[in-house]
Amino acid sequence: MNTIKVFLSSRVNSSFSNLDSGKSLKDLRKFLQVELEKELFLQEQIFDVLINEGTFDSTLSKDAFENCMETLRSSHVIIILYNGEAGWPIADLDSSNGICHEEYLAALQEFSDMTFGLNISQFFKLPTKGPAYERNRSFADDMANDFKHFETIDARDFEELKEKCLIQIKRYLLKALEKSFETQKRVVAGSSSIPETLDWSKLSYPERIIEMKETLQTSLDRNPVFSDSICNYYAVPDSMSVADARNQLGRPFLYEQKEIIGSNKSSGVIHFIAVYGRVTSSQAKGLVGYPDLAVIKTPFGFYLWEKNLHIQIFFLQSCVNSSVIRLRIGEIAIWLNSSREKLNIQKRAEKRYSILKAINEAKITE
Repeated sequence: MNTIKVFLSSRVNSSFSNLDSGKSLKDLRKFLQVELEKELFLQEQIFDVLINEGTFDSTLSKDAFENCMETLRSSHVIIILYNGEAGWPIADLDSSNGICHEEYLAALQEFSDMTFGLNISQFFKLPTKGPAYERNRSFADDMANDFKHFETIDARDFEELKEKCLIQIKRYLLKALEKSFETQKRVVAGSSSIPETLDWSKLSYPERIIEMKETLQTSLDRNPVFSDSICNYYAVPDSMSVADARNQLGRPFLYEQKEIIGSNKSSGVIHFIAVYGRVTSSQAKGLVGYPDLAVIKTPFGFYLWEKNLHIQIFFLQSCVNSSVIRLRIGEIAIWLNSSREKLNIQKRAEKRYSILKAINEAKITE
């Protein structure tokens, strides 16, 4: 049976303070590796825990860094044991990021939903000045601002710390497995063997647009996050790369000022576009017409924000049947909470409303 590769990212030889003397992260990492690899499924080993002790604290070199990153990217789940240290600088500059910091950034960018952290920094004494202090501070800022799976572990001694870390990591691994199953469910839901998927594939563009828009609006109208905003719904009946399908959209944000006239909403406008096929970031930018935009890749597709006029567009991709569209709506809800963008999106919608209101008032004055 293929094992699940679990990568432990942390310093190695850093010694604990205020716990049992003589213990270091190396002892904790080895304990976690041994205990996790004891876990069986159908009498077979299920986890392969990767701890590259020979590389992390070796002579600083390009080969050592590349080996760490290669090992990380080959893994299925990343566990960060955060003790406050960013690690040795990856370049020959004191101002460069530490190795642990770089591992965290790579994991967060490439598979954030499978990256988890334990905060055990309270058990370590860190430098209060110098290059190492600056690297540690930079690492701490990124951890505080971006990391959504991060638990602080409290313990009275090293034995208690080991057991609590092990329990929390097992919870994380269970969560990772649940997410893997959810991903597989989305794959199955989009399969051409699903009757509705086959039915939608036979529809003409106009017929497909009707089905997609109806499902999109019905599902999103129940989301309280957008209850105060004017929400517009659109459908692209093929991939965004197909001109005939894409051109039916036009540029929907150009006439938003008309939509707030007589509206009982206090915020707006947010656009939701269900795309039957695929969409890329450049295609999303092309809809607005210029590249200087914030386009964020998400589980559901892309979120676009124009920073000056506060235009906001959600692109939901691979919407091949109503079940997938509802899954995408659920992914939006999860992303809004986990990314901490929910309040930002609501504030941008309020600013957009003010801009549209000012446009209407200017026309009245004219």
